Amino acid sequence: MISKNTEYLPRLDHLRFLAAALVAAYHFGYHAIQPGGHNPLLMMIKEGYGGVSLFMVLSGFIFTIICLGKEIDYKSFVFNRLLRIYPLYIFFVFVAIFSGGRRVDFTSFLALATFMGNLGGVKLTKFQHIWTIMVEFQFYLIFPFIVGFFGKKGFFYALGIIGIAVLMRLFVFLMDGTVQDAAYWTILGRFDQFSMGMIIAAIYKKHKSLFSQPIWLLLSCVALVGWVFTFRKWCGGYFGEGSPNSTSTAWIIGPTVEAMVYGVVVLAYLHQKWSFPALVDKSMSYLGTISYSIYMWHFPIVGIARKFYHILPFNSFWLNFCLVVFPGIILISSLSYHIIEKPFFSLRTVYIRKQPSQ
Repeated sequence: MISKNTEYLPRLDHLRFLAAALVAAYHFGYHAIQPGGHNPLLMMIKEGYGGVSLFMVLSGFIFTIICLGKEIDYKSFVFNRLLRIYPLYIFFVFVAIFSGGRRVDFTSFLALATFMGNLGGVKLTKFQHIWTIMVEFQFYLIFPFIVGFFGKKGFFYALGIIGIAVLMRLFVFLMDGTVQDAAYWTILGRFDQFSMGMIIAAIYKKHKSLFSQPIWLLLSCVALVGWVFTFRKWCGGYFGEGSPNSTSTAWIIGPTVEAMVYGVVVLAYLHQKWSFPALVDKSMSYLGTISYSIYMWHFPIVGIARKFYHILPFNSFWLNFCLVVFPGIILISSLSYHIIEKPFFSLRTVYIRKQPSQ
């Protein structure tokens, strides 16, 4: 749910579940999918780390829907964000350290515990995927200020943020000959994705039926697949620092274009007038509710499944993922949500004070 005072949009939970499922499928199957194919579904999985970008767009969207035009208590906002993500996050930090031979020194631990471990110099042998939570929290720290300025100055302010993000990536590229690391792992490459989420939230609030025709959803999905193929051809996808792909100019504007495409997909999906059967809608909404746990738990579960792939019951990647691995992720994530996450929700406070005086 979004807020007691905000309309609940179950389709946002659908999309959060989609983002988590996409990343899980990517980590399980990218090594088994041959490059250069033309199957759109396989290519979406091959580039499934894009699900992280969808998460970032959705985060900007959700909090802008809640907060735009309202006065925010900063301390309460940050406190609520900590209650929402910290218990499961710090659990994974400790498990990663203890299971990695305790090779992380105390300074590195502080960097991880304060969501600054992605600044560099901190190496975890397990659970590297928690870097996205660090980027999310770094965004939360400045969001109340940004949404306030956005409410006062309008779309040009958000577009200005995007322009500055692209400009800074260009500067880094011109200085270093590469910007892939910053564009992929840090808020420098993700801030315009949050900002795009803010823009589409404002559009959604003003134009509730802008993309209500089903053709818009189809076209937005085609555009997304087209972008994935284009990005793959342009720079070959993400293959780590030092690879030929890391010097591609695609990393300068890639995060922005990706955010734009995902933004249109989000708007088109939210504006659709048709609905799923009640059971399907409720199930997808629940899976979206536990999507944070799904994201956090998928990495170790997928790692174990890949290590023991030879004992999985099927010869098909799809069957193993859909019938064995992903159901296991959902089961453990549901337990994690109710045991680790949800108990802390009762401690949350109200962070929307009142409508600002006119």
